[in-house]
Amino acid sequence: MDSDMTVIGQEHIRKRKNHQDQEDFDNAAKRYKPAARFQDIRVALQAYYEPYLTIQRVSGDMLSLDSCYINLAIVEAPAQRQKDKEDLKAQAGTFCRILGHETISETNVNASIPLEELFDKRRLRDGKDEIPKTILVQGRAGIGKTTLCKKLVHAYQGGLWKDRFDAVLWLPLRQLKSLKAYNLEDLLCKKYFSQYPRQEKESLVAVLAAHKDNVLFILDGLDEVLTEAQTEQGIALEAFLRHLLRQKHVIITSRPSGVDTSILPKLDLELETVGFSTQNVKDYLHKVLNPDTAKAVQDYIERMPLIQSLVNIPVQLDVICYSWGELPSDKDSLTMAGLYQMMVRRLWRKDAARLQKAGKGFGPQQIQRLLPHQIDQLMVVEDEYLSFLAFKGLQDDHKIEFDESTLSGAIQELDELREMADQEPLLPQLLNTLKQTSFLHTADAELDTSKGDSQRAWYFLHLTFQEYFAAIWLTRHLGNNPKHKSSSMMTVEKTKAFILQNKYNPRYEIVWWMVAGQLRGETLVSFFYLLQEPPVDLIGGYHHCLLAACLKEGRNQLELQRVEGLETQLAQWLQFEMTANNHGYSSSLGSMSYFPEELLIGSFGQPGASQEYLIRTLEMRTSLTQSAVEVLLEVLQGSGRPKKIAASALGNQSTLSESALQALIGALQHKDWNVRRSAAEALGKQSTLPESALRALIGALQHKRAKGSAGPGKVDGLCAEDVAKVMNAFDQAQT
Repeated sequence: MDSDMTVIGQEHIRKRKNHQDQEDFDNAAKRYKPAARFQDIRVALQAYYEPYLTIQRVSGDMLSLDSCYINLAIVEAPAQRQKDKEDLKAQAGTFCRILGHETISETNVNASIPLEELFDKRRLRDGKDEIPKTILVQGRAGIGKTTLCKKLVHAYQGGLWKDRFDAVLWLPLRQLKSLKAYNLEDLLCKKYFSQYPRQEKESLVAVLAAHKDNVLFILDGLDEVLTEAQTEQGIALEAFLRHLLRQKHVIITSRPSGVDTSILPKLDLELETVGFSTQNVKDYLHKVLNPDTAKAVQDYIERMPLIQSLVNIPVQLDVICYSWGELPSDKDSLTMAGLYQMMVRRLWRKDAARLQKAGKGFGPQQIQRLLPHQIDQLMVVEDEYLSFLAFKGLQDDHKIEFDESTLSGAIQELDELREMADQEPLLPQLLNTLKQTSFLHTADAELDTSKGDSQRAWYFLHLTFQEYFAAIWLTRHLGNNPKHKSSSMMTVEKTKAFILQNKYNPRYEIVWWMVAGQLRGETLVSFFYLLQEPPVDLIGGYHHCLLAACLKEGRNQLELQRVEGLETQLAQWLQFEMTANNHGYSSSLGSMSYFPEELLIGSFGQPGASQEYLIRTLEMRTSLTQSAVEVLLEVLQGSGRPKKIAASALGNQSTLSESALQALIGALQHKDWNVRRSAAEALGKQSTLPESALRALIGALQHKRAKGSAGPGKVDGLCAEDVAKVMNAFDQAQT
């Protein structure tokens, strides 16, 4: 009974505060004489936003918002959002794996929306054709939600939508608690107009109060609002949040796993940010790098499926660009762990100079000339702390955000471990030093410089960097590096038990890859034995995915006999999958970029193997080697049904060799309409085409029964529109 009365009382307080908040703001216009004009509001807000409307690169250089790209796609809501929510149910609210480009871009999307068309009339969720007023934008961590907010403000200040909105208010919702503003009037006074004298501040609030229905509210980070529902402060905060969400024009951003449908208003539109497109990546490279380096990086990306899965996340692409000079000449042999080691070392080199490591006898110029192992030694304490913090976060409820007390507590714990190992204590200024490194960031520092450190939340540059550092901590405890064994918090036995317990946990998937890529010698061999120890996935699929990914990372450090043994096991599972699926569509294991491509190619000659099954599996892979392309060319130049599938598989490659292009051109004359169509589509997907290919496409128009639907591309001397006309004519010739 008491519990019921408490709930009823809290609900009464919420309703009362909702009503009071609205009443206070509505009365503001009556209380204050609106001496200010609305132009004064725009000037005040523009001055407030100005410091924030740029993006800082990892190098420290500032990047114009014009060089940042946002891609929005309509989600097939409402049923799809519920399915997404169920898919993410296993993930903790503070944890969100950042998936690869192909997973994000294909997630339940049926249309893209250019930013400038966001408020155009369109079909809404309720089936009506109207201008959207309430928009939810979902996006995984690091994909660009806050950059979207900046671009919206920037676009408005540049003149876009000024005929639609009198002002734009961008509010990072995580700041509500620290601001202690529980109504709109206080929020405006404390955040946006705090530098103005009281009377002028009140006049600005009054003008906004009179025009609030024409104000666009951008509410950034709904998932980051931490409310304490059982406290009076928490109730007030939740009531104000609900009030903000009910404004007439609202854009809400959130991670998918953080969407609380009970608090959301009726949505007109639901979108997803999907990261950089292939063209965005190319454009970005040419804006931040010189032409030769941009081409080298682009070629590298196209050759490496591993890189393709990273560069659609803006910060990942930026770090790769910044670290390019640190990468070895044989970049193609780099594993994921090796790539991250190079990127981390490049950032440590920058930090060493900035953190005045010159005091240890190294000047800034000397630091740039230090050998890799010397950089590692120079930053060994900072590296050890970040490794400890990263693992502790993943182990402790998979935290990816850390408050001041957590950061300080980690230093204290690590200091105690070092003391037991007779190591020197950590310096008192270590925490301040770490906050200046490239690896710990806080959004709060940028958006509210007056906020003390005790109220800020910190996070790693990107989740994969936290996973990399966590893997370092684990490898040290598996006996890989004796120099660090004295600072161990776990024995080797406990570390192995931890791996066995979590080897199939998807949250540690990237960590295990990184561990395999960092280990050497017998420790690496024992790690693979450990993965094969019970408990073993009875269904088998995830177990073999784990083996394949770890083998890709560690194969260069294993003896040939062990590699062949693991590959035999993977090939047997591929064959089992094919048989169990009754030669169905494709292999889920074989389609993964980390599955050895040569095993797929070798299966073509195996008894009972289905060519169609194997070709479709190759088609599902993001990138193919020249060896795989040659296999597909043999199929394309042969006879039988797989020719159509082979042409389609070739079309998924952004660039093809001259021999592949010629084979596709030849297929345009094939007697089978399906083969001709697949060849035309494959050619149309190419970023560039020789004139011979274009002429072949035009020649295909003579085949009245042929039909193709390739997309536009740029051809020697001809613009994309010309190619589009040819392809449209190619389609229309069949009608």
